[in-house]
Amino acid sequence: MRRWMIGAMIIATALIAAQSAVAQSDASSGGSVSAVNDLASGADPALYAVGALGASNLYTSYFLLGTLADGYATAAYTASFADELARDVIGLNESSIEVLEDLLVDDGLGGDDRALVRDMIRAHELLTRQAWGLIAYVEDASDTDEWFEYRRAAWELITELLNIE
Repeated sequence: MRRWMIGAMIIATALIAAQSAVAQSDASSGGSVSAVNDLASGADPALYAVGALGASNLYTSYFLLGTLADGYATAAYTASFADELARDVIGLNESSIEVLEDLLVDDGLGGDDRALVRDMIRAHELLTRQAWGLIAYVEDASDTDEWFEYRRAAWELITELLNIE
């Protein structure tokens, strides 16, 4: 548990120190998102690296859920597989929420840092709700409201956190 808490603190610190850890590349590359290699002034390279990985986690988790939903909808994935993987995503996001909440207990966390950690928690909560929406869809193909509601909300916050235009 202690290692996860330290990891969460590193992620939060690095994201703040390097707000542009993820940026949209130019139109010639198809508009993909990539990590920026330049360090913010005075940033610890290890913290920066962990922050970039944390940003990548939010981004790829979002797309994993979308790919999983598409795979299930086109019968490339079975209901059992989609359900199992969605539950794995829920478990991983719940673990992230727990360690980030532990981080908020730290009195040394500044106002901007606290706001970022709260936003990261909210992004994980939205991804968790999106995953539950996927499970609901797997159980009943007409039940898509929760999936789409939380998918839109998650993307809105993730793009804000990662400064994706």
